[in-house]
Amino acid sequence: MSILEALLVFLLGLVVGVPSAMVGLGGGVIIVPALIMLFQIPVKNAVAISLVAILGTTVSSTVGYIRHKQVDYKMGLLYDILDVPGIVLGAYITTFLPENVLAGICGIFILFITIIMIRNKRNPPCACAADPEEGCTSREWLRNGVDHNGKAITYSLRYPPVALASSFLGGIITGLAGLGGGVTDVSSMILLGVPTHIAVATSEFAMAITNGVGVLTHGLLNNLLLGYAIPITIGTVIGAQIGCKLCKRIKGKVIRNILAVISIISAIRLLYFFFIS
Repeated sequence: MSILEALLVFLLGLVVGVPSAMVGLGGGVIIVPALIMLFQIPVKNAVAISLVAILGTTVSSTVGYIRHKQVDYKMGLLYDILDVPGIVLGAYITTFLPENVLAGICGIFILFITIIMIRNKRNPPCACAADPEEGCTSREWLRNGVDHNGKAITYSLRYPPVALASSFLGGIITGLAGLGGGVTDVSSMILLGVPTHIAVATSEFAMAITNGVGVLTHGLLNNLLLGYAIPITIGTVIGAQIGCKLCKRIKGKVIRNILAVISIISAIRLLYFFFIS
């Protein structure tokens, strides 16, 4: 790997780290397609490199969001419960599925989740979130947190079992496509009633815990290319800190729009790779 190529990979990580931390993604929706198309890296290796870079993004941004007191630890752990078996299953699948099929699965899934999120943009709060005295139903989990302005708020997670399903599915996508699970976690949290800024921060915390498992699994499968993984991770760590600071100054609606644009572009690129291969 040349110095110029290492610099380009570092810049890719830096550029990806900023918006990823802002919208609660690890960055895999951009990193995987970029590594495949710009550097001609095989899909399974691109997935493994992406997970290492995502680990840098999530750990770095989690530290930033903890300072802002926006991380919902219990909800993050709920989203982690089924991640590990999902990651192991997803990583194993990469050892025998053709590369173009992996890319196609990844692209279709990203597009599907993005469409659902766009159609549910408004995301009105639950009655119990607006008035805690009314109490939540058995299918809602009342939570307390801090918004991006530092004010205490009350909100609820609708249908917690859906969060568990998202956890398992996010784990599979993490191991299978190197996306970090953020696209499923953030989208489902927003759809289930969690304020955007808290969903972003909590997603980063949840991914920081589980992506280590993905990195370890792919390492054991000899999928890691450290020459690419190291410079891109340095870039994502730096970019994530910048993204955390910018997130406090941006409205939730804008963050959701950024997430949608990034996801759609990445999905189209992956589907293009699927059809031309």
